[in-house]
Amino acid sequence: MDEIERFYEFTGLVSSSYKQLRRAQEKYTKEFGLRSVHVSCLLRLLDAPEGLSATELSARCGVDRAQISRVTAELEHWGLICETDPGVKRRYRGSLILTERGRAEAEELSGIVVEKLAAVSSSLDGEKVATFYEVFREIVSKLEDI
Repeated sequence: MDEIERFYEFTGLVSSSYKQLRRAQEKYTKEFGLRSVHVSCLLRLLDAPEGLSATELSARCGVDRAQISRVTAELEHWGLICETDPGVKRRYRGSLILTERGRAEAEELSGIVVEKLAAVSSSLDGEKVATFYEVFREIVSKLEDI
């Protein structure tokens, strides 16, 4: 396979996997009334019981601060997150944490994610999965350097 064909295959596979991932995310988050970015925030906050600043959450979810601001405002409005020690003049100066309801929903979503990832990788041995992630991280890193 020459380099151009490899490029076509790589971009096609990445594009197709992203579309399928988004389709699955929409299918399983629809009942919660959430978008995938909401789920990402909830799961990241579930992994950080001490809370995260908006900047930290933005970096961990891979979205810009403006989007995090909108998403966290929605999650707060729905009673899924709250802010500890909010600033007097500016919002989101404290840490964002899950409410009790938010933690329950995040735990349920986490269970769905774990179940679906297990189904996706069930035919692969653990070494193949670990190698895939190692190689994919390296590829992404190289792409970031371009």
